[in-house]
Amino acid sequence: MSLGLYDVWYFIIGFLLANGVPHFIFGRAGKLFRSPFGQKSPPKVNVLWGLANFALATAIGLALAYLGLYDQYSMAVLLAGFWLMALNFGFSIRRFLNE
Repeated sequence: MSLGLYDVWYFIIGFLLANGVPHFIFGRAGKLFRSPFGQKSPPKVNVLWGLANFALATAIGLALAYLGLYDQYSMAVLLAGFWLMALNFGFSIRRFLNE
């Protein structure tokens, strides 16, 4: 398996997509949730932060596709980033909610 230097960007895309999900969901549910802007950020902040993660992931993905920077491992690297972030969140959810 030979990964290109640009595959780090695919990992970041997966990370951003997985990170955006809980912020967006908690925000849409009207719940306070931790964000980079504070321990108990209001729902609107979390919706915007989740959307910002999705938008940045999309922009990076489009740029990589436009430049032709992908290979047979790119999707695997993207999914690795996604699942590592999703598992990190899943195993640490109590820490985020009990603050």
